[in-house]
Amino acid sequence: MEVELKLLVAPEDLDRVEQHPALRGLRRWAGHRDHLVSVYYDTPDFDLARAGVALRVRRSGDLWLQTLKADGEAVAGLHARDELEWPVAGDALDLEALDGSRYRELFAAPQVRERLQPVFTTEFDRATRLLSFPDGTAAELALDHGEIRAGARTAPISEAEIELKSGDAQQLCALARELARDVPLRLGHLSKAERGYALAGAAPARPQKARPVVLGHGLSAGAGLRRVAVACIAQMQANEAGLLEGRDPEYLHQFRVGLRRLRSCLGIVGVGVGKEAIAPLAEELGALARALGPARDWDVFATETLARLAREFTAAEDLDAFLARCAAIRRRHAETAREAVSSPRYTALLLALGESFARDDLAALRRPPPGERAEPEADAVQLSTPVGEFAAAVLDKRHRRLRKRGGDVPDAPAEERHRMRIAAKKLRYAAEFFASLYPPKRVRRYVDALEDLQDILGALNDAAVAERLLAEAAAAEAEPVAPRAEGLVRGWIAATARHELGRYRRAWRSFEDAKAFWR
Repeated sequence: MEVELKLLVAPEDLDRVEQHPALRGLRRWAGHRDHLVSVYYDTPDFDLARAGVALRVRRSGDLWLQTLKADGEAVAGLHARDELEWPVAGDALDLEALDGSRYRELFAAPQVRERLQPVFTTEFDRATRLLSFPDGTAAELALDHGEIRAGARTAPISEAEIELKSGDAQQLCALARELARDVPLRLGHLSKAERGYALAGAAPARPQKARPVVLGHGLSAGAGLRRVAVACIAQMQANEAGLLEGRDPEYLHQFRVGLRRLRSCLGIVGVGVGKEAIAPLAEELGALARALGPARDWDVFATETLARLAREFTAAEDLDAFLARCAAIRRRHAETAREAVSSPRYTALLLALGESFARDDLAALRRPPPGERAEPEADAVQLSTPVGEFAAAVLDKRHRRLRKRGGDVPDAPAEERHRMRIAAKKLRYAAEFFASLYPPKRVRRYVDALEDLQDILGALNDAAVAERLLAEAAAAEAEPVAPRAEGLVRGWIAATARHELGRYRRAWRSFEDAKAFWR
């Protein structure tokens, strides 16, 4: 099993990483430099990529090595993958070696075996150092500079990889945090193989939704929550590049979904370890959410409310000028969101997450800062308990909280509706986190009722947010908002809120009738 941390570094900063003071006490020997050329093989239909397998032949000097890597787990840049290697005589594949591996059935299929061909190439210079940490952890630092080629398409390679040889993976994150204090870097979510496949057209980029998390009753609560956190972080990072490039507002939306789910998961972890233990991470995740929130609010306002108005009222006086003003505000907030995700603070947050969730027992979160003592809450359930027992306690508490006041929403002020919306969202996330522990039909009926309720609360919240955005638009320029356009927007918002409130009581009754699937 290969475990490594990938850091994306500008070419001009690779030497700064190599000479960083944090490495001076860790170097075991001077290392070496290599020129590496790798040819990746697959079928024209990318059967290996669909199976989660990357197969390459690499030349280093006069030596050739055939390597197979399979999909694994990525936690905030910390990658763990199955890896098999065989020395080979040249650049041709050794199919007999593959026949003796645990992936033999994949390569025995005629549509794979008879159609393997080169699909892309990587070529780069690598400087390698072996590192020894004070606790005995051993790692290898590799600095790579070169390019990926797929036909006429190319992409640069400029990165540092810290591969764990033995010991504690948390040490890799701790070292990267030291490097990030002085060197601009970002965590790499994609391997060279994944980037190569994207370049070859095997995996067109698109926004990534949350993937189901599979838990088993034999897991501890800590191990189960770690799986949930890993999935949330993976969703964020899978949408990170699209967000930064501004290709589609859905990337920002799905990034924020992953962020909200992670904050909810962290809150559940806090039930077992105490709020003090999770406070630093919770604070940073909250700050990131606040930085991204306005951009998403304006995306919703522009693509839903304003877009519908523009279609319905094509001849409305002054509406075009109002839409142009809103588009400019939206662009400014989108740029603020991109700055937040490309900042050193965000990189430091990801590294802290990687360090916190590197182990199944969540030992890093159990360990309070020096001089502090993290106490679990009075009704806490220990993370060492079976995940099913822990899940039932969490779901019961969140279910009761929503049932207690959710029926009063139609007559409640906007602030109370917002609190109920957050409570519904937290309950739904918890239900989805632990869903695999229970019969699917029972879970689905409950979650469907909860989703209807959450959708209505979300629409009511969008209407409340739209009022605030109107005020922002009015204050954005010296000229006032055109009364005709403002009136159209306010009328639309009011009509939407009335419609959703009319639906709420029926949706609430359906939720009250839904059985608690965990009991």
